[in-house]
Order: sequence, then structure tokens, then C-alpha cells
Amino acid sequence: MHTLPTINQHGITLVIDAPDTNAILEVIARLALLYPVRVIVGGNRFDAHQLARIIRRHTLQLNETLEHIQQARPFTCFQALTLLEQTPSTMPLVVLDILATFYDENISDAESIRLVNSVIAHLQRLSQDAPVLVTCRSANATTRPGLIEMIQDAADDVYRFDSPEESFQPPLW
Repeated sequence: MHTLPTINQHGITLVIDAPDTNAILEVIARLALLYPVRVIVGGNRFDAHQLARIIRRHTLQLNETLEHIQQARPFTCFQALTLLEQTPSTMPLVVLDILATFYDENISDAESIRLVNSVIAHLQRLSQDAPVLVTCRSANATTRPGLIEMIQDAADDVYRFDSPEESFQPPLW
């Protein structure tokens, strides 16, 4: 099991290719024990049942802690930007797979870059008053090179893990 570093009280912490989603869920659980936290799920990979199990290890007030978590799932990059615009600056923020919706082939490269710049501005605004944890996966980075680097340049702390290898299914016969 891999553990993530503690995120700072202020600033943007970026995790690229996190090898263990439980470590990210652990961070969300620990934040939710203390404050209301907003979780934006960009890549539609969020195991709420596992999060509940992790919270249960820390407290008996499962329902109260779960109520601290405001989860949102954008399906487009425009929705992701709108959610960041609407996030209060006093609330810790976790954005899972931030770039997932920005690889949409219906969005031009120039528009994608413009939108990522707006996302960065909102992440920086939000990180002034509360911790911001952002994750992304490099699997689709070849589709739009440079987007991860834009987020990485804006982050205060960057943790890059080896990208996950393609799973190999041997033939049955």
C-alpha cells in the first residue's frame, strides 16, 4: 500500500498517477472528519463504499462525516470549470482526475488550453484559504500534450508515481 504525503493547509498538491486510490480516499476521509470538503470527480472513478469503510475506521459518526462531503461529477470540461467557480474558497477541495473531461475530441486544443488556464486560476484562488488536492492520470496525456505540465507548473507540491502499466491478459489457450 502506498501512502500519500500530507497535503498543506494552503496551496495546491498535485498527485500524478496515484498507485493506490485508497490513499486518496484516506485523505478525503481525514479532511471530512474535520471540515466540510468538496470532491469533484473528473474521471468518474470514485468508490463511495470504500470511502465509507475508511471513515468507519476513524469514527462511529459515519453519517455525520459523510454529510461533510459534497461530491460532484462533471461530464464536460465546462461543467468542471463551473464547479470550481462555485466552490467556496474556505472549503478544502479534492479534484480527482482533473483532466479527464479536457481530452474530449469535440473541444479544440486551443479551447482546452484556455479552459485549463481558467481551472488553474480557480485552483490558485481556492488554495489561498484551504487545502487543494488534485489528481490526474498520464494515460491520456498523449492526446493533448502539455495539459498535465500546465497543472504541474501551477502546483506547490507535485508527487509523480510511475504510470500504471497496461494490464496484460494472456490468452486462454
